[in-house]
Amino acid sequence: MRFATPLALVFLAASALSLSGCATIGGANYYSVDQEWELGQQLEVELNSQLRLANDAALTGYVRNMGQRMVRQTTFGDRPWRFYVVADDAINAFNAPGGLVYVNTGLIASVGSAAELAGAIAHEIAHGIERHGTQRVSAANEANLLASVVLGSDPNAAAQIATQIAAQGAFARFSRSDEREADEIGVQLMAATGYDPEGLALLLERLAEQEQGGGIEFFRTHPLSSERMETVRQLAARVDRRGLRMDESGFASARRAAQRY
Repeated sequence: MRFATPLALVFLAASALSLSGCATIGGANYYSVDQEWELGQQLEVELNSQLRLANDAALTGYVRNMGQRMVRQTTFGDRPWRFYVVADDAINAFNAPGGLVYVNTGLIASVGSAAELAGAIAHEIAHGIERHGTQRVSAANEANLLASVVLGSDPNAAAQIATQIAAQGAFARFSRSDEREADEIGVQLMAATGYDPEGLALLLERLAEQEQGGGIEFFRTHPLSSERMETVRQLAARVDRRGLRMDESGFASARRAAQRY
């Protein structure tokens, strides 16, 4: 879904944001961190009304705990992050602006270890802390929607964005460099939280094998290349993995809970 961009609105947004000291016309992102988190609060309400969230406190708690431990390792650890499990068989996970991470039951049910799940979540957190979503749309046609939310000129803009995210399973199509950066940071987050980053390489490998039959949503929003998979494995190999874990208590029951959806 694409939208025409009214130039007056974009320039108004750019002017307002540059005056607040958060962006310039030539910068990569026209939205401040505060504005992005304000947007996230609105998107959270809209997304949670459009997505079928898993009604399992233990499963959601497991994913939330894993994600929060990673977030605390970052410079965005003082920001409110929210983690949700979506009752959807599609193998996917996505980040939305403002500290939102959604993981499908289909992904949780398909992974083989806690470290593989941690790899997916770390990758999404990395997109969030690098603010890839608002970076990408700052120069895209969807920028008018973000400006409408930030400036309060269209009360329905957040709902439109949420509909787009819910339909596509992602906020923006990330570039190859975005994916590479998210993989690299994801490896670091995993190691800092005690997970063996080989789990991310195994996840990509597992999903690539399943993708041969077609239909892995994760790769529609996170394009895979043989180079990317090899790079992740090289990054994982450079980490001192002594004491890092591939599995943990609680994962098996979380996977069984996801498989029931």
